[in-house]
Amino acid sequence: MQAPVMGRAKVPFNKKIKIKALLEFGITQRRIATTLGVSKKCVYNVSKKLKENLPLLNAPGQDRKKAPTPINDRNLLRLCKKDRTKSSQMLSSELILSNGEHLSARTVRRRLLDMGYKSYQAKKKPLRTPAHKKQRLLFAHEHQYWSHEWNNIIWSDEAHFEVLNRKNRTFVRGLPSEADQPFSFIPKVQGGRGCISVWGCTAGGTRGPLVMYSGKVDGCAYVKIIEEALTSFIENTFDSFNKNWVFMHDNAPPHRSNYTMKWLQDKGIKVIKMASDAARS
Repeated sequence: MQAPVMGRAKVPFNKKIKIKALLEFGITQRRIATTLGVSKKCVYNVSKKLKENLPLLNAPGQDRKKAPTPINDRNLLRLCKKDRTKSSQMLSSELILSNGEHLSARTVRRRLLDMGYKSYQAKKKPLRTPAHKKQRLLFAHEHQYWSHEWNNIIWSDEAHFEVLNRKNRTFVRGLPSEADQPFSFIPKVQGGRGCISVWGCTAGGTRGPLVMYSGKVDGCAYVKIIEEALTSFIENTFDSFNKNWVFMHDNAPPHRSNYTMKWLQDKGIKVIKMASDAARS
């Protein structure tokens, strides 16, 4: 007695002939399935085809699909590396055009996952022109032998946090009839009032205070943000004998304004020249 076959499997035509003969002999479907090692569903389908006078052969496309070959995988990987942004549907179409191989979009995704190629959301970064890259390389060459000197650099920057008008999607669970309920909505404001902006600095592992501000920033507004926090940070971090510290901020327009440069010069705050920032230069 054979064990019944579990899952979808192709049943040979000669076995279907045996099922037909046993059915015509009056054997029950359960006993036929147990004797021939097939599922009861298979015996039922054969019985149904006999009653409807249908052929016992499998319909076109009913058999198990052929598994992708190593050649298919290499061709798929080559197309994927050629353009990493193409969707699985586009890769499936290109496979058909390039070598006539028919792989569904679902199979394409599965094969890429098996090869370790997951789908990620691309990260955004400022555009770097050849001039920007040249300036940054020059900056790296000029300071490649620095070691403890980096502890005398006062690093500073601004950060902006979206509190209400966040760009990422928020999912909620509810019934279709609850689409107008308060939990189905996310508050949104206009005019940039949903954003919190902060300025901060650090040097040699010592963190400075965070200064919160709002609105647009020009040279005058920038000085008001840093004048108290920066001067107190310098006094509390560096002793009177250390005159080697320098201040660094990026090339944003408020930082390069005449008002800011004059204030830094009047306060005796030395500024290290930073490589050009593509997003702000």
